[in-house]
Amino acid sequence: MIASETVAANGFDHHLRRAGDDGPTMVLLHGWPETSYCWRHVMTAFGDEYQMIAPDLRGFGDTGKPDGPHDKATVAGDIWTIMDAKGIENAILVGHDIGARVAMRMTLDQPDRVSSLIVMNGRYPPLGSLKTSDSGQARERWYFFFQQHPDLVEALVSKDVQAYYQHFLEHWSYPDFHFDAEEIAEYVRAFSQPGAIRGGCAHYQAALNEDEAQWAADVGKIVATPTQILWGQNDVVSPPLYTEGYDTVFTNMELHFIDKCGHFPHEEQPTETIALMRAFLDRIG
Repeated sequence: MIASETVAANGFDHHLRRAGDDGPTMVLLHGWPETSYCWRHVMTAFGDEYQMIAPDLRGFGDTGKPDGPHDKATVAGDIWTIMDAKGIENAILVGHDIGARVAMRMTLDQPDRVSSLIVMNGRYPPLGSLKTSDSGQARERWYFFFQQHPDLVEALVSKDVQAYYQHFLEHWSYPDFHFDAEEIAEYVRAFSQPGAIRGGCAHYQAALNEDEAQWAADVGKIVATPTQILWGQNDVVSPPLYTEGYDTVFTNMELHFIDKCGHFPHEEQPTETIALMRAFLDRIG
């Protein structure tokens, strides 16, 4: 059973979804344009074996919407503070998209607190910037630059929240997959919260500003933490080409491409995703 709770951390309230009372702790970090709701299949599958918490990141969903900052180190600090408040010394980190980069930041900064790392369709910035010279990426990444202008985004998107966010959820998925009406409605509800459109934009503004210096300092570093990379083979916005060089960074890594899957493995192909996660976690003990 998935429950909700609120934890105060770093000066504002964080909404968490949680499941399970026994076993190791698993912390799940969502990306854009989603919230912690995206982990419902994973949390249901592992709830009897792990203590699982999935926060809405700052600026998203039912978590507070501070003015800033939204750089990965600050967001990582939110998660560490939540873990401290709940008495969690170390955890398995699972991250998708933006959440994957937060999980990577946490693993780089405090590896002793990360027992293992699972990354889903998450680019590792120290390996290089956005590949916008690639023709496919030039077409797909327009939203990244649009969201550098939060006043404009908020003014336009607030007129039809569903049209904007459903576009990305559907377009970034494999063509045969479709979110159902209930799932779309939950994401629309989340991004209709006051400040949520702007909060999502703030993460993309940080990516072109504060994050740049943080990732530059990590060029050449090695991550020895047991790591699993799961990637939708058919992701149009973060295609498999972004995994080039991962083996030079993550020295204890396994990589799996999931067929007939776009940007959201945990939602599009939950059965295969969960099976791969389970096999990895069983292997590393």
